[in-house]
Amino acid sequence: MAKILLVDDVDLFLELERSYLEGCDYDLVTASSGEETLQRLDKIAPDVLLLDYYMPGINGDEVCRQIRKKSAWETLPILMVTAAGKPEEVQNCLDAGCDDYITKPVNKQELREKVERLLGTVQRRTAERVAVKLPIQLQEGGRLHVVTSKDISSSGICLNSPVKLAENTTVEMKLESPDGEPLSLYGKIKRTPGEGENGCGVYLIYPDQKSKHLLDRLIRSKKSDQLQKEGVDERLGHRLQTLEGDCSRLRNEQDDALRRIGELEQENLDFANQLVQVEEVNNNLTNLYIASSRLHSTLDREETLEIIKEVVINFVGAEKFAVFLFDKASEQLHFETGEGFDESESFSDIRLGEGVLGKTAAAKENYFYAGSISEGSDDLLAPIVAIPLIIHGKMIGLLAIYRLFIQKEQLESIDYQLFSMLGEHAASALFSSTLYGHSERKRQTYQGFVDLLTK
Repeated sequence: MAKILLVDDVDLFLELERSYLEGCDYDLVTASSGEETLQRLDKIAPDVLLLDYYMPGINGDEVCRQIRKKSAWETLPILMVTAAGKPEEVQNCLDAGCDDYITKPVNKQELREKVERLLGTVQRRTAERVAVKLPIQLQEGGRLHVVTSKDISSSGICLNSPVKLAENTTVEMKLESPDGEPLSLYGKIKRTPGEGENGCGVYLIYPDQKSKHLLDRLIRSKKSDQLQKEGVDERLGHRLQTLEGDCSRLRNEQDDALRRIGELEQENLDFANQLVQVEEVNNNLTNLYIASSRLHSTLDREETLEIIKEVVINFVGAEKFAVFLFDKASEQLHFETGEGFDESESFSDIRLGEGVLGKTAAAKENYFYAGSISEGSDDLLAPIVAIPLIIHGKMIGLLAIYRLFIQKEQLESIDYQLFSMLGEHAASALFSSTLYGHSERKRQTYQGFVDLLTK
């Protein structure tokens, strides 16, 4: 049984990783810091290490570097897990010696597949490959090479290279999507049997969702071109060898067939997109279920606020956000906690109806910015998302999100659902913990009064 060590300073995320990998016949062990990982590594002797990037004390990349200095653990498969996916952080992780990279909120199927690949239990070339010849700029070890692709899939690229590239070398590849948009991919050289001196395979490491979508569009575009080309060539060769009297009939049949191919290809694309959306919904619902369980596991108000922060960072993927509580006496929103703000940034109390935050709170309706959100917002009064925290019809606070880790152009329907459900659970947990706190203070006051009377 393979042993997997899960390392994260957030208990909530350790629970999520464990739930995703349970039932896969793994021995799951956890650690909550980089220092603990280094101290227990020899004793645990894991087969795979899942390592969080951001942790108090020693960060994941430094833990990885120290592990690689030990001869006994030079080849330990390490999967870096983090809420961020910025190119410089990805490169830092790869330079530290990790084997793969995955971003939070983690997709269950993707996590399982990456663990299987690191354990060597997944077969090579499971994804469909499309033969395509494209120029690629490849950078490794500070050197730049111009190589050519032989074929491409969602998990790897087969290359023709003028120089021999060492196995397990980390590389960055730059190419273009069908629309001419630049596409940058990270990968590791993985040689396969039968490849020539100038050939090699590259296993892809995806730093963000945008790269996945661009690569998927590239593969689908080349596959569509290939199908149409094959269909035309086959029918053209057949027409030239048949009787000239059949030319008109065969041409019509060809046109009908090509139209049908196009329709089937579009149906396949639509169906694939639906599957992706269903998988994303299921993944978000699982995340939310675990998050809500964690939210309702405590009645301590401060701990509840910390758990809300953990959920917003790790499951929503927010880089910059704020939680406001509503003061009924002054009818103002008061900044309670948040993440990602500079020391120079500070909130004044916000009146109902004032700016996006005040208007959203007054209306008790969710606010989502309609334009591009790729750059986020630095205007404290104008977030990209504002969710009133409402319980029993009363507004008790507000969650404002200003920037996401994963850059996307616009919010989608799945985001609306996730934010709305998160707001409901956060409001319920805050209400319960606040009510318990008031009750506990009254109990203590009453108990103190009784103690005085009975002395």
